[in-house]
Amino acid sequence: MAEATRLISDRAARRIAVISMHTSPTASLGQNGNGGLNVYVREVATAFSERGIATDIFTRRQTPDDPSIEQLAELSRVIYLPVGRGLDKYSLYDEVPGFALRIAEFAEREGITYDLLFSHYWLSGEVACLLRPGFAGGWAHIAHTLGLVKNQTLATGARPEPALRIRVEGEIAQQADLLIASTADESDELVNAYGADPERVFVVPPGVDLSMFQPIDRSEARRKIGYGPGRLLVFVGRLERLKGVEVAIRALALLRDRTHDDVRLLILGEDSKEGDESEKDRLKAVAAEHGVRDRVDFLGSVAHHELPFFYAAADVCVMPSYSESFGLVGLEAQACGRPVVGSDVTGLRSVIRDEVSGYLIGGHDPAAYAERIGRLLDNPELAAQMGRRGRLLAQRFSWNRTADRLEDLFDGVVERAQVRVHASARQE
Repeated sequence: MAEATRLISDRAARRIAVISMHTSPTASLGQNGNGGLNVYVREVATAFSERGIATDIFTRRQTPDDPSIEQLAELSRVIYLPVGRGLDKYSLYDEVPGFALRIAEFAEREGITYDLLFSHYWLSGEVACLLRPGFAGGWAHIAHTLGLVKNQTLATGARPEPALRIRVEGEIAQQADLLIASTADESDELVNAYGADPERVFVVPPGVDLSMFQPIDRSEARRKIGYGPGRLLVFVGRLERLKGVEVAIRALALLRDRTHDDVRLLILGEDSKEGDESEKDRLKAVAAEHGVRDRVDFLGSVAHHELPFFYAAADVCVMPSYSESFGLVGLEAQACGRPVVGSDVTGLRSVIRDEVSGYLIGGHDPAAYAERIGRLLDNPELAAQMGRRGRLLAQRFSWNRTADRLEDLFDGVVERAQVRVHASARQE
């Protein structure tokens, strides 16, 4: 193992310790807390490997079958640590010190020195807080979601983010050398709500794999996923109240009342639980209550490379989220040439253009969603036009562009850290 580490170090321009404590880049999407963060970590690490930047991604061992180390790309590997297995993210905070200790032990055992820590989400940020002294030259953090923002737009019955999370996010905002925001709105939130120094906050939009997510003939896509004639709506994401799936179901019921009898809603994503409640079971009950249970298909988690077929098979992608830090699903759908009807929230405004590539709706009134979806279903040419525009918009976002910008910012952090070390050595 140590020999392999030395070989990688010899080829790498830099080595970064990526911390993703609560979820792994290799996990199935749509299950529990898995989603855009997983895609982000995997895609950036892969792009960095192509640039000669090595990444060790530290995450938890989730099952007995997880290996100790898994190669993600030539210069990127995932290290699974035996800490906090089986715990939900709200219970993981007590495991942070043990997780940080395991990372430090791994680095010492392998003889590795890291140029930078790159933490994802508040739990990983707390790990970085503990590791930072003497472990790496610099520390960059990306929140992915912010507790204060989520609590401002809670769905009915949703569990608010705990005060502990918000306190930790505030500490991270003060201490990290570099804060990455996905949108300008998120940058403002970090500065105004958490008191971050605006000189340390930079906007770097995530990307989309344009070689994977691209237009596919609708008939071919439907054959691939096993659907025939009839109009399809698609929702992609975790099943939790935050995502507003209930709004989509209620909108479907209203559409059916308006003679759209052939419309079916495909829900891609696995159950997420708030306490002992199954969100999938709750949503099934909502569908039954509104007379559309026979028109809602819960398809569970879908492999990322299969998603383009579902987007391409659908007439409309629906995203009624109460909060989104970045609308990755909307970006993927547009890259596949499909219009999006979503909520007018920060993350979706950054990728969807209202009345250009879809519709953005203020509030969560199912009637408003039904009306906009109905417009697209009744006017296929309008839907196709918006889909073409969406494809053009999506082409502005790529993981290569994201990685290029991150590399520039990380180089600056590492160089400033080296200057500080040299200055300190001269003073001694």
